[in-house]
Amino acid sequence: MKKDSSKSFRKDLKIIIHFLKLTQKINKSYVPTLITAALFKALTPLVNIIMPKFIIDELLMDMRIDFLVMLVAITVVSNLILNIINRCFAKFIAVKDLEISNGFDLLIGKKVMNLDFEQIEDPEVLNLKELAVFPVRDQGTIQFMVQDIMKLFTQCISIITLGAVLITLSPILVIFIIVMVLFNTYIFNRIQKTQYKMNQDIIIFNREYVYLYNIGDDFALGKDVRLYNMSPLIVNKLLKYNDKLLNVFNKGNIKIGKYEGMNKVNFQLQTFGTYGYLVYRLLTGLGIGNFTMYANTTLNFSTAIADCLSCYVGISQKCRYLELYLEFEGLKSKKSIGEEATKSISDFTIEFKNVGFKYPRSKNYTLKNINITIKPEEKLSVVGLNGAGKTTFIKLLCRLYEVTEGEILLNGVNIQKYDYDEYMDLLSVVFQDFKLFAFTLKENVGLLGWDNIDDKEIKGVIEKAGLGNDLNKLSKGIYTTVYKIFDKSGIELSGGQSQKLAIARAIYKNAPIVVLDEPTAALDPFAEFEIYSKFNELVGGKTAIYISHRLSSCKFCDNIAVFKNGEIVEYGNHDELVNEHGLYEEMYMAQAQYYV
Repeated sequence: MKKDSSKSFRKDLKIIIHFLKLTQKINKSYVPTLITAALFKALTPLVNIIMPKFIIDELLMDMRIDFLVMLVAITVVSNLILNIINRCFAKFIAVKDLEISNGFDLLIGKKVMNLDFEQIEDPEVLNLKELAVFPVRDQGTIQFMVQDIMKLFTQCISIITLGAVLITLSPILVIFIIVMVLFNTYIFNRIQKTQYKMNQDIIIFNREYVYLYNIGDDFALGKDVRLYNMSPLIVNKLLKYNDKLLNVFNKGNIKIGKYEGMNKVNFQLQTFGTYGYLVYRLLTGLGIGNFTMYANTTLNFSTAIADCLSCYVGISQKCRYLELYLEFEGLKSKKSIGEEATKSISDFTIEFKNVGFKYPRSKNYTLKNINITIKPEEKLSVVGLNGAGKTTFIKLLCRLYEVTEGEILLNGVNIQKYDYDEYMDLLSVVFQDFKLFAFTLKENVGLLGWDNIDDKEIKGVIEKAGLGNDLNKLSKGIYTTVYKIFDKSGIELSGGQSQKLAIARAIYKNAPIVVLDEPTAALDPFAEFEIYSKFNELVGGKTAIYISHRLSSCKFCDNIAVFKNGEIVEYGNHDELVNEHGLYEEMYMAQAQYYV
C-alpha cells in the first residue's frame, strides 16, 4: 500500500513538473506571480487574528484611547493595503490565466494538426483527444492545478504560523483538529473520485452530443436537415443522450450526497469539540482577548489544514485528467520523416511495387498487389466503380497512410525515405471532398505561401481555373471572403465554383505532380468540357494522376488504370481498352449512351 502511494506521488510529481515547465514556456512570469500572491494571502489572516487580541486586552485593561486608535488604525490600514494588493494580484492573474489558456489552445491545435491522417480517423484516438483536451480547454484544469499548488504553499505557511500560536494553548487540541480534518479529507477524496468517474463518462458522451447539437447550425448540412425534416430524428438522438447523461449524473450525485452528509456531521463534531474546549478554558481563567485570538486561530488553523489537504487531493485528481493529456501529447506519428532530398530531382518516376493495403482494424485488403509505373509528365487516369480503391491509391501516394505490403518508389527510392515536407512539395492534390475556408479568395488559393502571396499570380490561376468572369464581378476581388460566417459581404460559391477554386489552389502550388480526385464531379457538362479543354494548359508538362467517373476525360490521358475490388484489372490507353471489350468498355458505353 505504501509502495502504491509512493508510486502515485512520484507520478503526480512528474506530471506537475511537466506542466509547470509548459506554463513557464508560455508565460515566464505566471508562476512567480502566483508565488508572490500566495505570500500576501498568507499574511492576511494573521492581521485579523493577532490585532483583535491586543484591542480587546486594551479595552478590558488600560483603556488608553490613543493606543486603541493606533491599534484599530493599524488593523484597518493593514487590511486595506493587503486587500488592495490581493485584488490587484487577482486581476493580474486572471489576465495571465487567459494567456495560459490561449497558449495551451495553441499547443493542442498544433498537436491535432500534426497527427497522422490515420489517427484523426481513429475513434480511439478521437476519444482520447476528447478526454485529454476537454479538461484543459473547457475546464482550465492546468491553471487550477497551478493555483492549487500555490494555494497549498499558502496554506502550509498558514498552518506553520497558526499552529505555532495554537500549540501554546493545547497540543491535544491541535491533534484533535488534525484528526477531524483528515477524516474530512478522506470524504473529500471519495467525492473527487466519484466526480472524476462521472466526468470521464460524460466526456465520451459529450463528443457525440456536441456533433448532434452542431448539426442544426452547420450550413453544409442545413439543406438536408430542412428538406428531409431531420429535426425529429436529431431531437430523438439528443434526448437519448440526455437520458444517458442524466443517468450518469443521478448515480454519481447520490454517492456524492452521502459523502457530503458525512462531511457535515464531521464538521459539526469538530466545531462542538473545539469551541467546547475553548469555553472550558475561558471558564478556567483564559482571558477574553486570548479566547478571541485562539478562537480565530482555531477556525483559521482547521480551515488551513482542510484547504491544504483538499488542495493536495484536488491536485492529485487533476493529475488524473492531465495524465490523459500526456498520453495524447505523447502520441507518436507513424509517418517516417525521411532524410532523402527531392529538390535535386527534375524528372519523377513513380512506381507502385506489389502494394497491398488494409485500413487500421480492418481484416480486408482495400488494395491488393498493385503494380504500376507512372513516367515523368505522364497523364494517368484512374477509373473504376465506387469502392474500387481509387482514392485509397492516391492516399498512399500522398503518404496519408503507409502501405501494408510492398512499397511505393520515387525514382527507385521508397517514398518513406524522402524528407516529408520536401515530398509534400512535390504534390498538388484536389480531393473530391476538398474544403474551402472562411478566408479570402486570395488566402484560400495561396494556403501554402500565405505570408508571401503574389496578387497577380493568384488572379492568374483563378482565371486559368475558369473563375475569371466571376472574379471580375466582385468589388473586393481576391480579397472577398468565402462564406458569410464572419463577413456579411462574403460570397457563397456554387459547387462548381468551389471546385474551380480548389483547382486554382492546386495550380498555384505549382508542384511537379498534380493529383485530381474527381475534379469535375460538381461541374455541369459545359464547365466540364471547359476544364478538360484547358487540362493540358492547367497541368502543363507536369505528371498528372486523374481520378474520374466520367470516362470521356480519359481521352485526354496517356494511360488508364481500371480498378476493380482493389486491383488493377485493365491498363492501357482509351482506344486499347475499348478494343479489349472489358470492364472499361462496358463502363464507357454505359455512360456514352446518355451523351449520344
